Amino acid sequence: MIRTENLSRKFGSERGIFDVNLEVPEGAIYGFVGHNGAGKTTTIKILCGLLKPESGKAWIGDIEVTPSNIPKIKRKIGYMPDITGVYEQMSVWEFMDFYGAAFKIPPAERKKRITEALELANASYMTDYQMTSLSRGMRQKVALAKTIIHNPEVLILDEPAGGLDPNARIEMRQTIANLRTLGKTILLSSHILPELASICDRVGIISKGKLLAQGTVKEISGMINENIKLVVTVDSDAKTAASLLATTEGIGKTEVLDANQITAEYSGSRESLSAVLRNLIMNGVAVRYFDEAEEDLENVYMNIVKDGKK
Repeated sequence: MIRTENLSRKFGSERGIFDVNLEVPEGAIYGFVGHNGAGKTTTIKILCGLLKPESGKAWIGDIEVTPSNIPKIKRKIGYMPDITGVYEQMSVWEFMDFYGAAFKIPPAERKKRITEALELANASYMTDYQMTSLSRGMRQKVALAKTIIHNPEVLILDEPAGGLDPNARIEMRQTIANLRTLGKTILLSSHILPELASICDRVGIISKGKLLAQGTVKEISGMINENIKLVVTVDSDAKTAASLLATTEGIGKTEVLDANQITAEYSGSRESLSAVLRNLIMNGVAVRYFDEAEEDLENVYMNIVKDGKK
């Protein structure tokens, strides 16, 4: 649903984005991960038609992002910037009505759209509040509501949880997950890694303007031949199995969690993991479960960025 091909936009010799190739499947939540200044917002602005690339191409669905296609692009996407400007003198309803009119939604239909959008963003109770009275978290809810008022297929959300308290971040994640169930394709940028790990189907890691990796967290972690954490469940004595594991090449620290479960750190290649399992079985260990622990997105990010600097 979102695709870029060698997308580049430079600001001087070292700043900007360089040959970025994004691939966001339809109906997915794609986490765009990177430190501040990595190139996330530059990429997003190009996708939204707010900034021209120096080279490369981008598509939203089957529509190429070009100056002549900007009106079509704006209908197809909902863009929520990291900081949403508001008209302080307006009420929340007036603010939503203003955006509904900007999208040329007929007045008869606009009331229904405003009500639905505020409900989806958990902001229905704010209808009569003045925009100037809203907290940061409340403004983000209203900003999300105005982003979806025209029922776009694609949502591009730039740091939607930035500056929110823990409860507001949890609520924002739940709202975004609910929007996916409506069939929305969502590109979600953030430097707060735990915010992404729990809801994203795929992630892309960008650093210094270069897309270093993209895929599921497990696929990306598969590119890294270090710090693999194994989880092993056995029918036999876990302590004996842990001792055997400790003598296997590539195995570091082992830990017995209970009578049947072990965790172990492994530093070899994934192609060699079968040898670790085979060693256990050949020595009489009844293995019930053998797999990698779910990789922590923060560890994946740090390892990918570290490799990208080499």
